[in-house]
Amino acid sequence: MLALSPLVPFAAALLPPYLGLTGKNRKLIYTLGIAVCNLILSLYLAWRYQGRSLTLFWITDKIPVLFRMDGLSVVYLILASLLCAGVVLYSHGYIPKDRFENRYYSFLFTTLGSLMGIALAGNIVTFYLFYELMTFSAFPLICHDMTEESIKAAITFLIYSIFGAAMVLVGIALLYGLGDISSFTAGGVGIQAAGRETRLACALLLMLFGFGCKAGMYPLQAWLPIAHPVAPAPISAVLSGLVTKAGVIGIIRTVYYIVGFALLKGAWVQYLWLSMALVTVFIGSTLAFREPLLKKRLAYSSVSQISYALFGLGILEPASFTGALLQLVFHAFAKLIIFLCAGALIFQAGLYRVEELKGIGKKMPVVMWCFALSSLSLIGIPPMGGFLSKWYLISAALNADIGVFSWLGPVMLLVSVFLTAGYLLPIVIDAFFPGADYDYDNLANLDPDWRMKGPLAVLTGIAVLQGLLPLNLVSYLSAIAGKLMGM
Repeated sequence: MLALSPLVPFAAALLPPYLGLTGKNRKLIYTLGIAVCNLILSLYLAWRYQGRSLTLFWITDKIPVLFRMDGLSVVYLILASLLCAGVVLYSHGYIPKDRFENRYYSFLFTTLGSLMGIALAGNIVTFYLFYELMTFSAFPLICHDMTEESIKAAITFLIYSIFGAAMVLVGIALLYGLGDISSFTAGGVGIQAAGRETRLACALLLMLFGFGCKAGMYPLQAWLPIAHPVAPAPISAVLSGLVTKAGVIGIIRTVYYIVGFALLKGAWVQYLWLSMALVTVFIGSTLAFREPLLKKRLAYSSVSQISYALFGLGILEPASFTGALLQLVFHAFAKLIIFLCAGALIFQAGLYRVEELKGIGKKMPVVMWCFALSSLSLIGIPPMGGFLSKWYLISAALNADIGVFSWLGPVMLLVSVFLTAGYLLPIVIDAFFPGADYDYDNLANLDPDWRMKGPLAVLTGIAVLQGLLPLNLVSYLSAIAGKLMGM
């Protein structure tokens, strides 16, 4: 049963080019039906199959291709299924009905299947296989428009991804002789590091920076501001909301399910990790503050915001781990929504630059309200969920024994919060309050049709509810942290 979760999207990916679906809404019904079925299946598996595993086959006599449903699997499985269902419906209002349409949905479903495989991976080798498949299926989506700029951006994404994946692969090889990596184990697999500390440190660094490349961690973050502006908006949303999170999940699996957090606590690798995360937070926020292109500004914002979670994971405390997972969930919703809003602005009004958005809230109220609420979450203004994750991260850092990072981390996060407000709030204010000199006689409604507005409204509503009613989510994520750290 566990194998059905990636199998359903993979099967759907093969069918659209050969079904020849034509006629009004037939392709929409087919693709949305697959996405909704995948979401329902994910919810069912999370409800009934938690704790179960399935061995598909053996690569060697010691390493299987293994699926296992644990707490972290549930979080990422449902997150990816829900958000991708919204992206599929949105795409039918955004992607032209041309000869590339079937190819788009095939690779979108392949990417979704890869995300399902990443969520369910029961060991690092299985994780790596689906992680690489995700990269190669995302590549044609980035260059879907087949312009020279989009092809160059997709190649850049591929080069960075392959380089990061190569680092991960070498790290896996180094870990292979240090312990049994045939399955993920909460708290670690019992790595034997005595006398081989240098080998362990090299493996950790390679995997931290290798997975960090996909998560946008400095110095391997440059692909994000290159790929996001030229990719179709729904693909930018998937890249920022889900693909980058696969890198974060990879780091969690490495540190908390293979090596064990206790081996890192107080080591120089931990402090290097925290340093790189804070550098990334600051660089991303600063570049976003100065960037005039809307989608590129949002790409730099993703660089910064995802590293909030990386910083929390690097603190190696239960509260910081909970805060990191909260940031992962809330950022996935907020940034996916905000990129879909940017796509609507481009599609309906042809607006690419920040200074062009003055008064657009009067013409596209639904889109800009979704943009505004998601911006509040990214900034961390209550009652949106982003406030809760940042509260957990800052308070965990203040209470942790991590030397200078106990105060430097909260200071840097607060600086980033103010910079985030500085590059998002003026957009919202100018959109709804353009001033007395604005032409109020020209207020034609430019909001897109229901295929684009519907996912925006539903996902924004869910994001707001997450912030207003967070207790169940916090309790679930805290239980994962407690199990990993023996609390």
